[in-house]
Amino acid sequence: MFNLMIILSSMINSEPFGSNNYKIAKYIIENIEDLEDCSVSQLAKSCYVSNSSISRFCRDIGMSDFNALKNQIAKFGISQETTKGKYEFQSYDPHQPAKSYITSVIDNLKLVIPSIDEQSIQKLVKDISQYKNVAAFGYRQSENVALNLQYDLQTNGKHIFTCIKFTEQAEYIGQANQDDLIIIFSDTGTYFDCVFERVKPFKNMKTKPKIYMITSCHDLDIPYVDEYIYYHSRHDYASHPYPLMMIADVICVEYAHMKKIPH
Repeated sequence: MFNLMIILSSMINSEPFGSNNYKIAKYIIENIEDLEDCSVSQLAKSCYVSNSSISRFCRDIGMSDFNALKNQIAKFGISQETTKGKYEFQSYDPHQPAKSYITSVIDNLKLVIPSIDEQSIQKLVKDISQYKNVAAFGYRQSENVALNLQYDLQTNGKHIFTCIKFTEQAEYIGQANQDDLIIIFSDTGTYFDCVFERVKPFKNMKTKPKIYMITSCHDLDIPYVDEYIYYHSRHDYASHPYPLMMIADVICVEYAHMKKIPH
């Protein structure tokens, strides 16, 4: 499902402060429960922008027009129902919330340790070294992992591309070819369903980029994903995105170690 609040948040995080897109996204987030019957002119007036700025905003977040935006606003209440249990995790203790949360994080990471395939990570690291064009993307919290990977690899002399806006992620992936390597961080394995909700990412499978997906979903069979790096997870609030963060750190450690070895 197209997650409007995530898209709006990414717009705020990536647009210049005070820009039209920033103002529109911020206003919608702050007033979304009152906008179901709002017209394009009313929204434009409330945001102090023109009607055409609203239309451009809709296209910038991947929607065809204002009616498509209103349709997503109308679904907001339904999507909110699915987040009610978001902050639940195993062994929660209301009397010791910090201790019980940290303990649950550690317990989940203990599940991750035996599930990691070291050879798969080493194979990915070799590809990162060999490919000139490397990108990493994620959805929601997973994109923060991609950003951290970008920074840590840069300190080792390897530049990779990433971006926060999902429309820009989709554009990059759609234009990539066989000379590109793309790493997808996706705990649930639903990245492509979220970012490419209504379209196929590649028109020509023969010239598509090489894609790794790092995920806790072990039963995936995505035709355009070449390699998987799996891990086990309990899938609660204390289990994400820590395994992905740990694997990204290991990738950087392995890359730094590999660069030190003379060839």
